[in-house]
Amino acid sequence: MGPSDSDAGVVIAGEATHGSDHAVVAPVAQLFTGLRVGLPSLTVRCHRCDARLGDGECVSVYAYRTVETPDWHLAQCRCPGCAPDEITTPTLGATDVLLTARLAVVSDADAQQHSLCLTDPTVTDLSRPQDGTRN
Repeated sequence: MGPSDSDAGVVIAGEATHGSDHAVVAPVAQLFTGLRVGLPSLTVRCHRCDARLGDGECVSVYAYRTVETPDWHLAQCRCPGCAPDEITTPTLGATDVLLTARLAVVSDADAQQHSLCLTDPTVTDLSRPQDGTRN
């Protein structure tokens, strides 16, 4: 399935005809913008040192996606002091991503709910499915 159209970094792959498979492909960092994280108390706990992180603070996020599914799985959030610099053990058959982001509270006025979300994510390391090692 090759690209058929492009607009500001977003690519539509495949032919957009009735019954055909096509997908919108976006930069990895864009996929994590607005992702809800944390607890109902509007905090995130560091996976390593258990520090509490909240609105306005920076966080390091490790996520992965296996080749069989389009879903990304958020595996770890860490404070800047515990954040790794790189992915040291990539997983064979999965795309692993390490990124940094700022935490922000997003409010839904209609539902009167507040959520802690990732903003301004920046990819710091990425491994492709074929880069991994067998465990």
